[in-house]
Amino acid sequence: MKRTGVVVALLLVVGLGLALSGFLGGPAGEPTAGDVPDDRLIEVDGDYRLWPYTSRSRTVEGRTLAINLVFHADAAATRAAIEGDPAANWEETAPDEAASTPNDDDQVREFVARDWQDAHSSLRYSYVEGPDGGAWLTETFELHDGSYLGVRDHLRAYESPDGAYTAVQAHEEYYDWFRLRHTVPDIDAPATRLESEFVESNRATDVRREYRGIDGGRSDGWLSVIELATATAVAGSLLRRRTRETAVDLARRLRTDAGRHAAAATLGVALAAVVVGVRVAGVTLETALPGASPKAIAAPLYLVLAAGLPALVVWRARRTEPAAATLAVVVGLGAGFLADFATLGVALSPDLVVHRAALLAALGLVALGRAAADRPIVAVGLAAWVVGLALPLAGVI
Repeated sequence: MKRTGVVVALLLVVGLGLALSGFLGGPAGEPTAGDVPDDRLIEVDGDYRLWPYTSRSRTVEGRTLAINLVFHADAAATRAAIEGDPAANWEETAPDEAASTPNDDDQVREFVARDWQDAHSSLRYSYVEGPDGGAWLTETFELHDGSYLGVRDHLRAYESPDGAYTAVQAHEEYYDWFRLRHTVPDIDAPATRLESEFVESNRATDVRREYRGIDGGRSDGWLSVIELATATAVAGSLLRRRTRETAVDLARRLRTDAGRHAAAATLGVALAAVVVGVRVAGVTLETALPGASPKAIAAPLYLVLAAGLPALVVWRARRTEPAAATLAVVVGLGAGFLADFATLGVALSPDLVVHRAALLAALGLVALGRAAADRPIVAVGLAAWVVGLALPLAGVI
């Protein structure tokens, strides 16, 4: 009876988790079909008003994220300012100069090390309207700072036809191994990071925020406006701190239980190591093979997760007690998920939380059935795991 109750509870978690993750992951707040309404355009500079969003297609119903920065300069000047023009002769702050500012040599070094590179991603459009009517724009340039298979700040820039301004959509994104695509947790933080670089430097004559009432696309209604200086000079710092406290705490709990249930603890640690190891391997290979397609690197690593995790549970769980095996899977794999997210330093959305909970419950069933030598439970768990992997690939989550 106790085992039956556990199975029923885990099945409910799997079912509810997959259903809720699909429900919560659906689109919300999409614009209505038709031409871009006049009241959705904003004045920026020059002769062209801007529709402050990006879109998957040349229609408003394809709207995705909101534009959150505008540079009063053409695309070439904007890109040079963001990347740090090589002609600017970057230098570290001298000790006597550092005394008059809150930045130190290490901070300046960190800022100079920020590595903006060309980015290639899905095509997104924006829209402007001027004296000759409206026009859909493709990205003038894209930049990213970070790694494709890890976490990165991603910029899409759109130059107005008259070159009076360059609109930028900045967002943070991380590669989700269980969705095989990028997930965007935030657009405010990366815009603030980029804005801060110009506030703390002499690359801009004015940095301000203007409330434009931008609704939807994750916007809070505010737009950062940057007036570029005529020359680029030494800037301040931008430290990006990532916390790993959650991963350390969960690892400590696993070590405590290792003495009593060595086999179960080993299984839990192995599952966590696979999840974190795939992330590390992806980022490492991407860095070592700059000419390789990130998706070509991701494909075999995804198979490690999709097939390797249940195979590891089937192999190791038979040597443990049913309760210990189930707990090891939930704690170990859960620790791997949390360690992965903590290392990336990104926020968790509710739909992804319930989806990961459903995957935990599915492998928990596999462990329970394997440890108890109950093949039907193993089969149910494996089926739930396959469904949990298939839903994101089908675009449900």
